[in-house]
Amino acid sequence: PAPAKRNAALMPSVGTWSAPRPRAVPRPRLSAVRRLKHLQQGKVTSDQRCEAERVLTKALLEMAGDLQGEYYPLASSDSWPTTPGGMSREEQEMLRSKSLLFAAAGDASGRGVFVNTAQDVAAWVNEDDCVRFLVYRSGPGAADALCRFQQAVAGSLQQDGYELL
Repeated sequence: PAPAKRNAALMPSVGTWSAPRPRAVPRPRLSAVRRLKHLQQGKVTSDQRCEAERVLTKALLEMAGDLQGEYYPLASSDSWPTTPGGMSREEQEMLRSKSLLFAAAGDASGRGVFVNTAQDVAAWVNEDDCVRFLVYRSGPGAADALCRFQQAVAGSLQQDGYELL
């Protein structure tokens, strides 16, 4: 009698077990870049960057509801009085794993990340001497959320005499 044929389609190959895992799908992200009038225009000095951080974080930390959050100064930044030396290594890894962290070009002083409690809205303070508003949501409401976030911050800044460009 002929030997029984094995069904090769049901047998996994060695390559099946060592195949690389598929890359993680990036989070959907919308962003908008704005500057503070008179503080983030032209060549920005370290003092201007620290003043922009002070002004922006004051406005960001006044957010309420689903925009309420926390500010994390970049590691090695000494400009944020409540966190000398910047964010911890654990905070840095948490933000990096959620695509919420940016790499500072140069000195970390005056730079940081604001993140809301749900971690789907963020602001990168002084990333390239500007503020980048980010919304990590998909669907038709994402653009509205980005607009609402910018308007809330702009309204808070106007109360203190500042303006976003």
